[in-house]
Amino acid sequence: MMLARDMGLTATYNLVHNPDCHDEEIVELRRIHEEIDRATVEAYGWYDLLDDSGQTPHADPTHETFPLDHGFHETDQGIRYTIGLLARTEIIDRLRQLNHQAYADEVHLGLHKKPVKHPDMPKPSADALRKRKEQLAARGGSDFGEGAEGALF
Repeated sequence: MMLARDMGLTATYNLVHNPDCHDEEIVELRRIHEEIDRATVEAYGWYDLLDDSGQTPHADPTHETFPLDHGFHETDQGIRYTIGLLARTEIIDRLRQLNHQAYADEVHLGLHKKPVKHPDMPKPSADALRKRKEQLAARGGSDFGEGAEGALF
């Protein structure tokens, strides 16, 4: 499409984000982006965000459920064809939660030289606890006094 129109990426996406553009190829590009968004949400296992009826329960009680609400929305960059603000905020919150869990697991496994423990830091996941047990078993079961939680730091 870009070659046929002799257009660059910026010009193409200016059309994607233009609510007045109903060109068949641009509409198809929007649909492809919706498909990518749904596949990404599905890959994380967040099926509740894909259910517009709101009947699919979320896996975590701290999560809220909002439809993706694809359309033209006001953003800091102006009008964009994207998911709605509530879904976008929820996805960012879920990603932040995953990031915090990953950091807690890494600290527990001794992967940070000078970890910063926060009072609201989540507990290590079951997977991190299992891996730590395997680390200790491989070393003969001793944590060499490496912290109350047995982390290597």
